[in-house]
Amino acid sequence: MKSAYVYLQLYKLFDDVTPIKADCGLLCGSACCKGDDAGMFLFPGEEAVYKLLEPDWIRIEPTDFTYEFNGRRHTVNIAMCSGTCDRFERPLACRIFPLTPYIGRDGAMDIIIDPRARGVCRLAQGFKLEDFSPLFIKNVRRAFLLLSKNPRIYAFLKEYSSYLDEFLRFF
Repeated sequence: MKSAYVYLQLYKLFDDVTPIKADCGLLCGSACCKGDDAGMFLFPGEEAVYKLLEPDWIRIEPTDFTYEFNGRRHTVNIAMCSGTCDRFERPLACRIFPLTPYIGRDGAMDIIIDPRARGVCRLAQGFKLEDFSPLFIKNVRRAFLLLSKNPRIYAFLKEYSSYLDEFLRFF
């Protein structure tokens, strides 16, 4: 329940803060919300939010993606949606899209444009990081500076960043 509370508080950072001042969904027909068997990874502990809220528009499923923490492998869950949602119940990955946290080889956390978003999101295709709303970037950074203090989440972010490296090779 403690992790649900943390995520619910972080969600508030994005209640009124978006990547750009306009509705970016108008640029692409809300391509990131089509619900075509696509989903967003949940960050460690975030599934507790959905056990608490029990929304009917989302299903949580395990993935093949794992990370190591405390000597064992942990499975990463994915949130699969139907294409429509309650905006205030969206997972953190949806709220920060098309940005994502990234742990570099030096161990420092940064925020980047998610390379996986380039095939879906017009902003990811044509924007540089500095083109996004400064408050949006600041809130994404804030959220993940806080989350990365948790050793389990940091371990996930390191493995997740290695996963993103596979996509970054092409961009």
